Amino acid sequence: MKSILLFIVALPLLVLVACSDPQKAPTGVSEKVSVHEPGWVVPAAPRFHGAVLAANTFNASECRPCHGSQLDGGIAEVSCKQCHTSYPHPTGFVAAHSGYIKSTNYNLASCQSCHGQDYGTKKVNNSCLTCHTKTGGPEACNTCHGNLAGDLADLKNVAPPRGLDGETSPSTPAVGAHQAHFAFFDNLPVAAVCQECHALPQNFAAAGHIDADGRAEALLSGPLAALRTEGGARVPAGAYNTATNTCANTYCHGNWGLVKTQSKYAFIYAADKITGLNASPKWTDAASVTCGTCHALPPAGHNPFDLGACATCHQGVIDNFGKIIDKTKHGNGKVNVFNEEYPMF
Repeated sequence: MKSILLFIVALPLLVLVACSDPQKAPTGVSEKVSVHEPGWVVPAAPRFHGAVLAANTFNASECRPCHGSQLDGGIAEVSCKQCHTSYPHPTGFVAAHSGYIKSTNYNLASCQSCHGQDYGTKKVNNSCLTCHTKTGGPEACNTCHGNLAGDLADLKNVAPPRGLDGETSPSTPAVGAHQAHFAFFDNLPVAAVCQECHALPQNFAAAGHIDADGRAEALLSGPLAALRTEGGARVPAGAYNTATNTCANTYCHGNWGLVKTQSKYAFIYAADKITGLNASPKWTDAASVTCGTCHALPPAGHNPFDLGACATCHQGVIDNFGKIIDKTKHGNGKVNVFNEEYPMF
């Protein structure tokens, strides 16, 4: 009887001793216990934390006791900034967010995680579309380059000036001769002018549109830039040199030839063919292209004449002072002579 009584008295002491010794969780079981509801980090779930915060006008005060005052870990040892690198947005973020987005190589997925796939979800009192009113919202072409206020229906507005770093001067590679080319080829659809030099992306996420170097690749492979002449024997292989900002080996700048035996006006030839100068103008220097840069005056292989005599044969193209009067008939991939127009051979 005494033994039983002694055991009853000692039992609470044994329990206290046992509870005072922390026990390790069984192998394979996490020691961290989630206090969040199922689907807390799943965007499609009813209780996704983004939706919960939105309903609470993005008041994160309930998050801070566990995740820290700066939401960078706290006692939970889980930083909200693992996913939300800019969360919460700092003061002045709206004015500076373009620089932040550029630093992520234009990864807009981080915006969509809160603002929705169409960027229209309101956060407190606005959505991305409050400012980004063009079709596509933040993905509109002239958000990053070109005229931000311009009409997207006219692609001249999405080509620089205004490069990715805000450049506006033609002396910078981002701007260069974009608008000069549009002005020269203003008789052509703008998209056709773009495609002479670039692979025109169909949308923001198109392969090759956003890459690590921040440059638009100049392919120079359009139907005019790569036009074959000399009976198909001369095939321009255009190339852009990023070190010197020069463009070389394009039909447009004189990589062409006309064979005498293939012309019905052989009398004009002083050699077996007439050729351009295959110039390499500098993209950032308008003075590197003048009359006579892309072909001599007259072109090599052409019988010699004064510039004022060009209008005798090239009526409607040039006047008696050597000035081009119809640029649609100049540098267009065709021969314009004696009021005739036919493809360059």
